Amino acid sequence: MSGDRASDKSGGYWDRAGEQGYGQAMYRSSDVESHVRGRLWQIALEIAGALGVPADGHVLDLGCGDGAFANQILATHYRAVDGLDLSQAAIRRAQAETRQNASYRAADLVAFDYGSLPRYDAAFLMGFLHHVKQATPDIVRALSRRADRMVVLEPNGNHLMRKVLEFTPAYRDAGEDSFRTTELKAIFAAAGWRTAIWRRLNLFPNFTPGFVYRWLAPIEPRIEASQFWNALCTVDLYGLTPA
Repeated sequence: MSGDRASDKSGGYWDRAGEQGYGQAMYRSSDVESHVRGRLWQIALEIAGALGVPADGHVLDLGCGDGAFANQILATHYRAVDGLDLSQAAIRRAQAETRQNASYRAADLVAFDYGSLPRYDAAFLMGFLHHVKQATPDIVRALSRRADRMVVLEPNGNHLMRKVLEFTPAYRDAGEDSFRTTELKAIFAAAGWRTAIWRRLNLFPNFTPGFVYRWLAPIEPRIEASQFWNALCTVDLYGLTPA
């Protein structure tokens, strides 16, 4: 999950991750990677379906990173997929593993001319916006003129542990600065989007050891279903339509 980075330092981090592969770079346990990415990607696809994104649609993966989500999920469900990301290394990996109906290019997504894009049935922004926090209002406003729907995955910025971790060197290197939920919903509304679906999900931060994941996985659905305990979840997923 990536996109434009706010600084050369964080851009370098994501270039290194692109060379290595985001899954390997971001997770301590392959079990956690498989569970978190696979499950959240599938739920994002289900949200798109609930919004009415057609199977013959043309979709955008903005901040596509190394193309894993686009190649493994989007390209298997939609007619055409476009991916954009700042990291040249990530785009090279995405292109090397691309499917026939997916195309990728590197671009500065803060300075990008969104008016040059075609009209999309949906735009997917998977863990991208908090890396371009200052530019987020302009980006989602521009997308309101280029996409019929939007599916957004973002870290839960209301999570106290998450906010503390963002002061650590590893999180700073990655340019992590998550939104609080009300803050992001307000940005969407001001840009002309209606939050049609909102779900808080996933008990496991990327650094979770495999044995902790295996111990806690059985209770994750109950945590997510609780209006009180789901504050412990790490991810917000949004399904957005024009207001």
